Parts: sequence; C-alpha cells; structure tokens
Amino acid sequence: MSDEDLRAKALDAALEELQQWGVERFSIEGVAARAHLEPAYLRRHWSGESELMVEALASYSGQMITPPDTGSLHGDLTALALSVAHYLNQPVGRRIARMFVIDSKSRVADMRTRVTFYAQRRPLVEAMFRRAVERGEMRDDVKPVVALQLLTSPLHTYALYRDDPLDPAYCRLVADLVARAIAA
Repeated sequence: MSDEDLRAKALDAALEELQQWGVERFSIEGVAARAHLEPAYLRRHWSGESELMVEALASYSGQMITPPDTGSLHGDLTALALSVAHYLNQPVGRRIARMFVIDSKSRVADMRTRVTFYAQRRPLVEAMFRRAVERGEMRDDVKPVVALQLLTSPLHTYALYRDDPLDPAYCRLVADLVARAIAA
C-alpha cells in the first residue's frame, strides 16, 4: 500500500473517530486501531491529535464545499449556501456541525482544533467577498467573516435543532437576504 493510500486510510479513520467520539475524546490510538495502522505511523505524519483532526476535517469539507466563483455576489452566496446545505444534509456533515458546538464541558485545549479548522477554510471564502468588492457589488466596509456568518449561521442553526434536511428554497432565501444586506 502506498503512503498516499495509508494517509487516506488514516484520514478516513480519523473522520470516523471524530464522529464517534468528538473532539474531546479523539485519540491517535483510536484512529490507529480503526485504520489497522501503528500509532507511530500516525505520529510520524501528524504532530498530534489536533493536526490529524484538522486535516481529516479539511479533507472531507474540501470535498463537500467548494467556494464558488459564479461571477456575481448573489450567485456566489446562493451557490455557497446550497453547498453548505448539501454538506449539512449528509449524516457526516451534520454530526461534525453538532460535534463542533462548544458547551460548558468542552475543554479549552480543544478550542485550537476548532479555530484552526475554520481558519484554514476562511481565506478560500474571503476571496469570494474580495471579488465582489472588486466588481463593485459589495460595500467595502463589510467584514467578510461577518458576511459569512450571516449566510451560514441560519443554516447551521437549522441543522443543529432539526433532523430534516435543509431545503434549497430556504438556502436561496437566506442568500438573497444576505446579498441585499451587504450589497453596494
């Protein structure tokens, strides 16, 4: 088995381990047992649990959510909302969203994994907002992170409190409202 195949096997196992145990109880040993790999192999490729979790999450979310470039702010917001909904409508995506909720039992050390995961994805989405400003479609005083939160928070809230799938019509409505709120 090639190193690339072993890494893919490890990342798949890490994603399964996260889904079962969450961030707080995730362990390299658990991933190794699940993937039938030696813990030493994982430690050679990842500096610790947090790095392995972040790469597994980034790999999965990167496959599921691609930052759009439709040529318009409204089109990009709509495409992104639909992409996020598709992710959240999958059992894995919904479990990940619920797992990342921080409650009073979450350890402070686990914040690094959450922050690192979101920090890796944010520049890809911020590029979408920069293009909108350059095209004159978005006010330049709008912070991209706030615009992203306006778009994704209703989708995540829906996924956290309901078990039925997000409706594309709802996603389009949210995208339309956000587009109007941040338009130039």
